[in-house]
Amino acid sequence: MSISAVKIVGSGLIGTSIGLALSARGVRVLMADIDPVASALAQSLIGKDHQASNSDTFDVVVLAVPPSSFKEVLDVEKELNPLSTFVDILSIKTKPLLEVQGMSDVASRFVGTHPMAGREISGAQSARGDLFVGRTWIVTTGESVQKRSSDLAAELISLCGALPVYMDAQEHDRAMALVSHAPQMLASVLSSQLIGVNPAWLTLIGQGFRDFTRIADSDPILWKEILSENSANILPVLSNFRKRLEEIESELSDSSFAQSAIELGNRGRKLIPGKHGNTARTYIYLHIVIDDKAGQLASIFNDCASANVNIEDVSIEHTPGQNTGLVTLSILDMDNARHLEGFLGEQGWKVHLTSN
Repeated sequence: MSISAVKIVGSGLIGTSIGLALSARGVRVLMADIDPVASALAQSLIGKDHQASNSDTFDVVVLAVPPSSFKEVLDVEKELNPLSTFVDILSIKTKPLLEVQGMSDVASRFVGTHPMAGREISGAQSARGDLFVGRTWIVTTGESVQKRSSDLAAELISLCGALPVYMDAQEHDRAMALVSHAPQMLASVLSSQLIGVNPAWLTLIGQGFRDFTRIADSDPILWKEILSENSANILPVLSNFRKRLEEIESELSDSSFAQSAIELGNRGRKLIPGKHGNTARTYIYLHIVIDDKAGQLASIFNDCASANVNIEDVSIEHTPGQNTGLVTLSILDMDNARHLEGFLGEQGWKVHLTSN
């Protein structure tokens, strides 16, 4: 492992999650932030055993700061760390890359990146060391970057458990407009429609509305910069969306048109890759009804291990006060699912098999 010490400037959700992931792999980490309370909390989460110090020579300095602070922070850090590779995690890439290209003393040691992971809640207190596991991490390098710096950035991504995807900065910003930035605006606009409505209606909100608007809880201070900086790419996406809404407005009373609109959404959603960026998989589900008592989950997992069947995912449903719960196991192969269904049935479990 080439990376032994990393400084992370910005002790929010992403910066601290990177620190937790690296420290878990034995890397010494120094957390920094303009807010000493934030950096102190982040460093405490990292722990003393993996704490670096300002006197260390850092292999990588991660800039986990807002777009408006990027150049100022880089100006400071390049003087403090003249031998380090610099990696940013901004969700816009064209502007910071242009800024770096004007800094000849650091351009060859800078790698632009963007981890495609996050949460709608912010701060070091929300950080997770496994936040990036199996997630895409975009890399946008300039033409002048040294191979050593590219290799260090790739190693950092690997240590965090993510999967690198390489693209140029402009393509990144166009892609983010569609898959990240415009959805943030749509979720926020829809959520804002709740303001002033009949309070009784709010009690009717179900999981669909909650799922759609989850990201409306995002940090407005951070997002004001992201949206304004990438507005040139976001506006065409919103324009196309508005035109489609206008079509729906004029034709929605036609049931066949309404069906077609939903079917197009079905087709689009099926294009979303599955686990680790692969083609979305079709799972077979084993639904197991369990009694509300201690040891049931452990017994199921032990029996699955005895049957030698790999479980891709598991979910648990239980209503407080109810005497039973439902454990759903996701399995890729029908033969394995049938085998496990029979095996668990022989052990006395109530098993029901379905597929999506």
